[in-house]
Amino acid sequence: MGLWLVEDAMSWERAVTRRVEVPAGACVHEIDGPDVWAALCRAYPLEVTAQKRHDWYRTTGRDGRLLMPDWAAVAVDHDAVHLTAAAYLAAAGTVVPVDGDTASVIAGWNPDETYWLSDDVRSETGDAVWVLDDEDWAPGS
Repeated sequence: MGLWLVEDAMSWERAVTRRVEVPAGACVHEIDGPDVWAALCRAYPLEVTAQKRHDWYRTTGRDGRLLMPDWAAVAVDHDAVHLTAAAYLAAAGTVVPVDGDTASVIAGWNPDETYWLSDDVRSETGDAVWVLDDEDWAPGS
């Protein structure tokens, strides 16, 4: 699914996939909707108004204080964060209210993507190469 669901794919014609070994007991924070994203922003706030306002205003039309999760702080409590495809479809690129005067945007994520914040995950051997042939991904070299 990840080969098809890439935000801003930039006409990719080749991709490499890799299986990873996830340690037992890994703490993965599941974002399954905009309310969970907002809660993550409230629990680990990082104000990004100065950095993101221009782009997020152009995308959403919202003018005001902006937050995103402070990933270094999230990493203290979680090994990874996973954004479900449903959450992506429900909220990516839209205003996510965080509290009375702040909001956020789920941006830079692909549907069903996991960001690993821990070094405990290990890559398995044997990358798989895929090539876009017309409109279908096929094994390649």
